[in-house]
Amino acid sequence: MAIRNNQISKSHSSNPIAIISGYGTLPKEIALGAQASGRRPFMVGIEGEAEPSIEEFDHRYMNLGQFGGLLKLLKENGISQIVMAGGIHARPEVFKMKLDWGAISSIPRAMAMLLGGDDTLLSGLIKLFEDHNIEVVGAHEVAPELLSGCGPIVGSKPGRKDMQNIELAAAACNALGELDIGQAAIAEANRVIAVEGVEGTDGLLQRVVELRQNGRMPPVGKNGVLVKLMKPGQDHRADMPAIGPITVLAVKRAGLCGIAVDAGKSLILQKEETLKLARKNKIYIFGFVDNSKNTGGAQ
Repeated sequence: MAIRNNQISKSHSSNPIAIISGYGTLPKEIALGAQASGRRPFMVGIEGEAEPSIEEFDHRYMNLGQFGGLLKLLKENGISQIVMAGGIHARPEVFKMKLDWGAISSIPRAMAMLLGGDDTLLSGLIKLFEDHNIEVVGAHEVAPELLSGCGPIVGSKPGRKDMQNIELAAAACNALGELDIGQAAIAEANRVIAVEGVEGTDGLLQRVVELRQNGRMPPVGKNGVLVKLMKPGQDHRADMPAIGPITVLAVKRAGLCGIAVDAGKSLILQKEETLKLARKNKIYIFGFVDNSKNTGGAQ
């Protein structure tokens, strides 16, 4: 789905914006980006998921069954734009949730969304908000400084063997994305050795650590790389590929040499710390342009 541009339109530049906050540092980083552009962030923390750091801003905690309450909260605060940011540890089970009327009326659509993959779920949520005149914008539109660049970000340009592995892993990422499974894959020694499943990128990297420990892979990697790409046709407003300090350290433990991210379509969280750790651990970070897709950069 096409998006507008990397910046919020001027008509919204001074308006408040709600950040629906799961776990991780992304919600706070978006809030800081909003403040830097003169906007007031209002943090809506998902109970049991949001980090305590959201309390540094105007905030309210809500559970996942309070859709009607959320719409009322947004209206009371004059908010017509939201960002969905951060992770959810486990998908909610609709019939075990405490639902308000706004959520109950959406159950048929919610069931359809929950039965699909992550992209299906997030796209469905975006449509649900839009049906109530709430505009959903992407993290990169509020905090464009988080976007990855193109080409070498840390280290020099990957060599020929590194690029072969990047292209192999990228092809695997695209195949995964078509099935709405994951965004990441790892290639080493000219073959794909692991792909992301429901365990996420951290779990993927831990699997490689265990493969080395179990003798299924050499103890020292050879031109190994983690690649994270947008899924084909993915909506840029939700779940953009992201890396951070934890990713760099996990890549190091997994015996890999580098990280390649979708140039202009990925987020680098805690950017200064992430780049510093990559340099310290001699892990390259490369903004990869996937020429097999004709979608261009983040728009």
